[in-house]
Amino acid sequence: MASSTYSLVDNVALDRQQAAITASRTLIRSPSRTHRDARVPDGDALAQQAAEMGLSEPDELSAIQAAQAAKSGVRMKRASRMAESRPHTNAAASPPPIPGKDAWSAGAEARAPTPAMYWSKRATWGARPPKMRSQTMSVIGSGLFVFGGWNNSICYNDVYVLDTETMFWTRMRTSGDEVPPCRAHTATAVGYRLFVFGGGDGTQYFSDLYVLDVRTCVWTRAPLVGPAPSSRRTHTCFYYNGFVYLFGGGDGHRALNDLWRVRAEPDANGAYAWEEVETTGGRPFPRGYHTSTLVGNQVVVFGGSDGQECFGDTSLLNLDTLEWAHVPIDPPLTRLAHTATLVGMYLFVICGHDGSDYSSQVLMLKLDTLKWETRTIYGKAPQPRGYHACALQDGRLFVHGGYNGQEVFDDLYTLELSSYSYLPQVPEFVIGCHR
Repeated sequence: MASSTYSLVDNVALDRQQAAITASRTLIRSPSRTHRDARVPDGDALAQQAAEMGLSEPDELSAIQAAQAAKSGVRMKRASRMAESRPHTNAAASPPPIPGKDAWSAGAEARAPTPAMYWSKRATWGARPPKMRSQTMSVIGSGLFVFGGWNNSICYNDVYVLDTETMFWTRMRTSGDEVPPCRAHTATAVGYRLFVFGGGDGTQYFSDLYVLDVRTCVWTRAPLVGPAPSSRRTHTCFYYNGFVYLFGGGDGHRALNDLWRVRAEPDANGAYAWEEVETTGGRPFPRGYHTSTLVGNQVVVFGGSDGQECFGDTSLLNLDTLEWAHVPIDPPLTRLAHTATLVGMYLFVICGHDGSDYSSQVLMLKLDTLKWETRTIYGKAPQPRGYHACALQDGRLFVHGGYNGQEVFDDLYTLELSSYSYLPQVPEFVIGCHR
């Protein structure tokens, strides 16, 4: 099987990383305290997965009109870190508050060692999104585009944009074709366009493809020619070499493991054509609420559920040879409704459900060794959750919303990657080369 390659600069000195980070962006942080609530016993999690994929009766939903807030232009300056805290590492103690500090930090600011990662709960302004789960968050330019989702009662079709420099939310005024409220869909960024496929609302499952041009704020329902994927949600999509690929999900009757792709540019008549992709090597088991992360010319499929079982397997698909390889990783860690984001040679798997409980862990899969790693993480960690959205922007992982079995969230956290933020700039590794 062909391997993907990136270049890795050897022997990068830690003091150089520290100097670069110290000279770079500084920001106001929340107190070094983690939410260590009692573990949420959630025996309904797999039943919820089954409902998402049509294996049990889903909830009835209705549409909503979201109110628009006026942009106030409030901007916040970033300040340097102060005071000392204990490490997070998925369990941390809370330091006493320091009187007189900025109210935004809601108490004590905390200092982490320069190369260390830390969590912050972020204050935001403007037209904030409501509480939501199963939404998407996509990076275009300096903005994070949040679309769809639901609050366990109401499904949304609004587009919210976060300016990651000012932490200011706006609700986009869109025109063009009407997009139905949906959840558990996909939104794939290709240049200045978002390709939104599938999802559902209540008992409905969708198979339409919509394209949003974020420069004009115009939605277009893509005209299709030829065969197309069945209606589904809880699938994954990614962009590679001119195509938007689609894998898995559930169609209302069963979990799926088919692979489709559509060229991101329409034909001369403005139409788009899906094609089912034949592969070798044996496909992964049918599943939804997995992750599919592009790494060079390969995609890493991890976790998910078929409505009966929570998976912990990892599969690689070479997109040039269209050959699957199934990689045993010891120990196998089960996850569904998680996120998996590529940062250099690491796959950052954040939160999700392990088949028994919701998690707030940050797991790091080192792709050259195919070994799981953990790190000490400082600051204020999110409560355990799944069905959230996550995106990498400017050396930070943004985590938005989600659900913990009892509560739907509207909060926003950042995981400051510190020295790890330099990993995307130091290419070159081969998946599994040091296994």
